[in-house]
Amino acid sequence: MKRLIIAMLATVAVATPALAAEHYAVIDTVGNCAVVDAKPDRTLKIIGKAKGYDSHASAEQALKGNSQCKGDV
Repeated sequence: MKRLIIAMLATVAVATPALAAEHYAVIDTVGNCAVVDAKPDRTLKIIGKAKGYDSHASAEQALKGNSQCKGDV
């Protein structure tokens, strides 16, 4: 029983980071900025953390501090 519980906990510990939502602050070629929930393609440039943010609010905060943004999408 103990081995089963330890195995289940180990599986959850390994899988949990992969399940974490990623949010990206991005800018397009025109200067419009947005937060997207999937890794953007090459048409959008990532602003801030290249690996994304843990929360939507953190990604929005990165946009507010960026002077390159001319508008929001």
